[in-house]
Amino acid sequence: MKNLSLSTKVLLGVLLGTLTGLFFGEDVAWMGIIGDIFIGLLQMTVLPYIMFSLIVNIGRLSLDTGKKIIRYGLIFLFLLLSLGLVYLIILPFSFPSWSSGNFYSSEFVQPSVPFDFVKLYIPANPFESMSDNVVPAVVLFSIFIGLGVMKLPNKEALLQPLDVLTDGLNQVNKMIIKITPLGVFSIAAGVVSTLSWSDLSRLQGYLLVYLLAVILFTFLILPSLISIFTPYSAKTIFKITRSTLITIFATGKIIVVYPQLIENIKEIIRADENSNEENQDRVDIIMPLAYPFPNLGTFMIFIFVPFAAWFTGKSMELSDYPVFLSSTFLSSFVAPITGLPFSLDLLKIPKETFQLFVVSTVLTDRIRVVLGAFHLIALTLLTIAASGGFLQFKKRKIARSLIVIGISTLLSVIGLRYVLETSMKNIPTNLEIVNSFKLISPQQEFVLLDRSKRNPNPKWRGENTLSRIKRRKKLRVGYYEDARPFTFFNRDSVLVGYGIDLAHQLASDLEVKLEFVPINPGKLIEGMNKDHYDIVMSDIFLSSRYAEDIELSKPYLNVSLALLTKQDNKIFNSFETASKLDTFTISYIERKDIANEFLSYFPEGGAYPVPDIKSYFELDKIKEKVKDTVQLDSIRVDSIKIDAHLTSAERAASMTVINPEYKVVNPLPYHINNALVFPVAKDNVWKGYIDKWIDFREKDGTFDKIYDQWILGNPHQEKAKKWSILDNVIMPRFSKKDTISNDFVK
Repeated sequence: MKNLSLSTKVLLGVLLGTLTGLFFGEDVAWMGIIGDIFIGLLQMTVLPYIMFSLIVNIGRLSLDTGKKIIRYGLIFLFLLLSLGLVYLIILPFSFPSWSSGNFYSSEFVQPSVPFDFVKLYIPANPFESMSDNVVPAVVLFSIFIGLGVMKLPNKEALLQPLDVLTDGLNQVNKMIIKITPLGVFSIAAGVVSTLSWSDLSRLQGYLLVYLLAVILFTFLILPSLISIFTPYSAKTIFKITRSTLITIFATGKIIVVYPQLIENIKEIIRADENSNEENQDRVDIIMPLAYPFPNLGTFMIFIFVPFAAWFTGKSMELSDYPVFLSSTFLSSFVAPITGLPFSLDLLKIPKETFQLFVVSTVLTDRIRVVLGAFHLIALTLLTIAASGGFLQFKKRKIARSLIVIGISTLLSVIGLRYVLETSMKNIPTNLEIVNSFKLISPQQEFVLLDRSKRNPNPKWRGENTLSRIKRRKKLRVGYYEDARPFTFFNRDSVLVGYGIDLAHQLASDLEVKLEFVPINPGKLIEGMNKDHYDIVMSDIFLSSRYAEDIELSKPYLNVSLALLTKQDNKIFNSFETASKLDTFTISYIERKDIANEFLSYFPEGGAYPVPDIKSYFELDKIKEKVKDTVQLDSIRVDSIKIDAHLTSAERAASMTVINPEYKVVNPLPYHINNALVFPVAKDNVWKGYIDKWIDFREKDGTFDKIYDQWILGNPHQEKAKKWSILDNVIMPRFSKKDTISNDFVK
């Protein structure tokens, strides 16, 4: 082992850690703590190193040299990011045709959090910026201190001690680097032991396209640029930086080995026979200056935006790309975890897809920083070559490189599209996922009545509803036949949904059977008053009319109103565009008061009642039903054109799963919320029982568990130990041998 190079030891650490995680699974998850300690040790010297290094090197810099470095640095940064923009346009062609609606996201009702660019870049309190590890603000603070020191006559009295301190920090970093193989071993074991392959399978399109971007830039495009414009060869660069790049991959952070990366670049410069000390010193200035700016690793991570649009069935149009590319440039100044929601929101892409990105960071964070580090290497070498006066332009090499890059990109995109087209056939759509959902609650014996009718067992004199339910051993539950995701029939004609799941839980608690009674549209109040149902467990909005005519339980869920409209309908994307319309029409079911409240913001809008959600999708049938009516709600029937359907965001999202060509939007300047309630038989004892049942089942997590599956689309699964070679391959074989041995003895 002593004869092995550091890069070989680091690579072995990654491989052995990966195998350890696969073999032992969750049993070695604790090793991630050792990895965190290693990262912390690496990170503790980095920010002081950057700060003191900038102050020292800028302080000794001449004004002309400083201007030259900044000018060329910005030119090459713009060149590299421009290449990134080109590939953000090209790479989405790798995505084949795919159609899938999207589930409701709770983020729909949460306001967007704006970026705090001032805190990120302006060090109003430099000590707070240092404490919070806000690198851009610390860099800016160091630049100003360096510029101030630059003009002092006796500046060496300060710079020499800082020089010694910087060297000391660098020595500490080199000491910690020696334990890198152990550190990356622990990190790899901890990450792999907790990795969920089932979650990552749905992300394969994004992961493969992003991996392609990293490979093209790291191993082809950036090395070609360096070899065309500078005297440094790609072979020398990879030979010197490979151990650092492997460490960056393992830790998922560039900054933890920043001093080592600076030393690597200096070594690359020294490898050239025409190198000098001045060029090496410039590395200490360029690298810290370049770090706060966007790099290609972060830039290309935004390929997730077109992936999210494709995955949810909202493919991006050519007109969307100017907004996408400009928002990417703006968002790339902050961490992807902060910038991506901004871009998704700007392009009206469902925000629940962001949860997929969070899952993907287990892998993408590691390859992202490798490309980011190579971006910094390329930017530094190009800037040094230009500012040092030895920038080259090899015409023959540039022609050859363009041909190789062009052909490689074309073949990669075509090949990846074919691979994804084949593999995505095995990935279930959201509709298939919904149809696979099972009831979470204990399933009770039940019957489905073919029509709504009075309870065949009237109450005895003085008997309450709860007592009758106990006597009959049956609970009558009213439901709407097509009220996704609350009550509906799935592909196998099984009655399921949020409300049905709760109904089974209620019947289980009462120890009774179930009778599901269909509700005729517009007949809910009549059915309740005629004793057709003991309780209605569908999405019933709280309203003053219902409160007057029937008994209602306490609210059990808050929902947000939204519009369901076609994907290509952009007029409802914002309040500004919707309010400028001369006229438009929305449909609604029963609740005219809510429709009027919505339209109070749009005086030119109109509302049209429909009997059910299917009618919104079948406008011809609507016209036929009312063909003898000349006018309805000030809308001529022969000219009806319904632009959107008003409902809850939860139900609208569920309908997009069946109809991916539709989307959920909210054009209001804020969200109108309403509460869902259970209509119950008029009986104080029964109402009191239901209210207490809601309290109990909310506190024990039943409502949240059922909501998570039927509304958010997360299949309920009992927590199981993650797959490992030891538990899932070796131990079952030993158990099988023991069984055979016991049978033999018998």
